[in-house]
Amino acid sequence: MNHLPKKYEIWKNQLLPKHLQTQLEKMQPTEIELAFSNELEFGTAGMRGMIGPGTNRINEITIMKATLAFITYLKRTYSIKELAQGIIIAHDNRHFSTEFSWLTAKLFAKHNILVFLFKDNDLRPTPVLSYSILKINALAGIVITASHNPPEYNGYKIYDQYGCQFLPNVTDIIGEIMTKLDDDFQIEFPYDTSLIKEIAPTVETNYRNDIKKLQFYPQQTRNFKIVFSNLHGTSREWVKPILEECGYQVILVTEQADYDPDFKGVVSPNPEVKATFDLAIQYAKKHDAQLIILNDPDADRIGIAVKHLNDYVLLTGNETAPILLEYLLSHYQKRKLMPKKPVMYNTFVSTTLTDAIAKTYGCQVIKTLTGFKWIGAEMLKEKERDLNFVFGFEEAYGYVIKDITRDKDGIQAAIVLAEAAWYYYQQQKSLVDILTTIYQKFGYYYCHTVNIILTGTAGQKTINTMLEDLRVSNITSLNNIAISKVEDYQTGLYGMPGQNLLKFYFIDGSWFAARASGTEPKIKFYFVCVDQSTKAAKAKMTAMYQELTTKYLKINKENS
Repeated sequence: MNHLPKKYEIWKNQLLPKHLQTQLEKMQPTEIELAFSNELEFGTAGMRGMIGPGTNRINEITIMKATLAFITYLKRTYSIKELAQGIIIAHDNRHFSTEFSWLTAKLFAKHNILVFLFKDNDLRPTPVLSYSILKINALAGIVITASHNPPEYNGYKIYDQYGCQFLPNVTDIIGEIMTKLDDDFQIEFPYDTSLIKEIAPTVETNYRNDIKKLQFYPQQTRNFKIVFSNLHGTSREWVKPILEECGYQVILVTEQADYDPDFKGVVSPNPEVKATFDLAIQYAKKHDAQLIILNDPDADRIGIAVKHLNDYVLLTGNETAPILLEYLLSHYQKRKLMPKKPVMYNTFVSTTLTDAIAKTYGCQVIKTLTGFKWIGAEMLKEKERDLNFVFGFEEAYGYVIKDITRDKDGIQAAIVLAEAAWYYYQQQKSLVDILTTIYQKFGYYYCHTVNIILTGTAGQKTINTMLEDLRVSNITSLNNIAISKVEDYQTGLYGMPGQNLLKFYFIDGSWFAARASGTEPKIKFYFVCVDQSTKAAKAKMTAMYQELTTKYLKINKENS
C-alpha cells in the first residue's frame, strides 16, 4: 500500500461522512490512484468531477475547500460593505446537490458573509441564479451542478456580481488558494443562522414576466403543440408553465419529468446526444406536435427537434442559432426595434453562418473563446464601446436572447424558439424550411464536431501531443482545398487570453478548429464546411477529417 497516494492515507484515517467512508473502503488501487493523484481544478465552466471520495472527486471535502478558497478571494478583494451584499446559491437535481449547497451556505455564514438560498433550498435553473444576482445586487453566486454531464458527476460554478461566470484571471487565483489549503474534514461546525436568508419570491416572478416579454406576438391561445422534457432537471416548473401561459399546448414527457438524480428515463442528460430525443419523438408522433424542446439538467442549454415533411428533424446548436438570429433581427427591423450599433456574440468555434446574417442587418460580430463566460465578459464592455446587445450564442446549444442573464439561458431560448416555430407554422413553413432559405442565400453550411475521449494522465498527454503535432504539421490543404490562414490562440488573439486552440481557414470559406475540452477528458475537432448543398458540404467535411486523421494525426477510427 506504500505506493498509494499520500492523500489517500490521510483520508482513510479521518472520520468521513458515511457514504464516503463506505466507498473509500471498497476502492481498488487503480481507483485510488485516479481519485487521489490530482486535485480538482476550475475549467471552461466551473469545477466538475465524479462524485466520491478523493481530492480529484466532488464530495463534501472538495466542496468545502473550493468554498473556503472562494471566501478567501472575496475577502481579499472586496470591502466589508461590498461583502454585505451577500451571495446567492442554487443547485440542480444531482446526487448531493442539496447537501452541497447547504454545506456551502453554512460555510459562508460561518465566515460572516450573508447567503441567499431559494425557497426551502429547492432546486433552481442556472439562468434563474444569473438573473437573481443582478436583480438583488448580490456580490456573487454559486451553482452546484454538473450541467449535462452523466449522473455520476457533480460540479461547482461561480458567478460574479454581473451574473457572469468568473474568468480565469479570478478562478486561477481561487485555484491557487485551494492548493495552499489543507483538506478540512470537519463538515459540522457552528455558524450564524441569521446570515442565511431566502430569495424574495418577487425576484422569480419578475424573471417569468421578463421571459414572457421576449415575445413579439403575445397571445392567449395558439393552435400549436409542443412536446417538452426537462430531462429530470430544473426547468420543469419554468418552461412548461411559461409556455402554457403564452398559449401553447405543452405535452410533458412524464417518464423524464421527475427530479431523478440517476436520470433513469433518459439515454443521456445532454440534449446534444441524438438518442436523448427518442422518447420525446414518440410523444410528438402520438400527439402530432410541431416542436420538441429539451433542456439539460440546469436549464442553461436547449435542444430542439422540428416536425418537417412528416418526420422530426433534430437541429444542432449551429443550425438553431442562425434561425434564432434571423427571426430576432428581422422582427427588430420590421418593428423598428433594432437598437443603434447592434452587436452579436459567438465563439471562435461556432458557425460563421450567423456572422453573415448579422452583417446583412448591420450588426457587429464579436467572437470569443469557448465558454459563455467570455461572452458575458464582452457584454460588460458594451457601454464603453457604444454597442447594444441583440444576441449571444455558442455552438454547444447555449443562447441568450436578452441580457437579463449573463450566462446561457435555455428558458429564454425555449420561449423564443417556440414563437419562431409557431410564427413560421402560420406561413406553412417549418424551422427547417427557414434554415434552407438561409442556406440558399449564404451557402449550405455543414457543421460537425468530432469528440475524441482520452482519459487519465496518459490521455491528457496524448491530447496535448495531438495539438502540438498540428502546430508543426505545416498543413497546406485538405481534400485538395488550400488553407488560406492558420490561427494559433495559445498566446492570445483578438484581445483574448491564450487558449490551446488552433483554427485552419480554407479558401472556400470552410474551416476547422481543434481544442482540448476544459471540462471533460477529450479533444474536439470543429468543422464548418460550405458548399452548394448540405450533401456536398458533408462529403467535404468527411474527406477533410479523413485526410487530417490518417495523414497528420494517425488517429484510429476506434478512437473517434
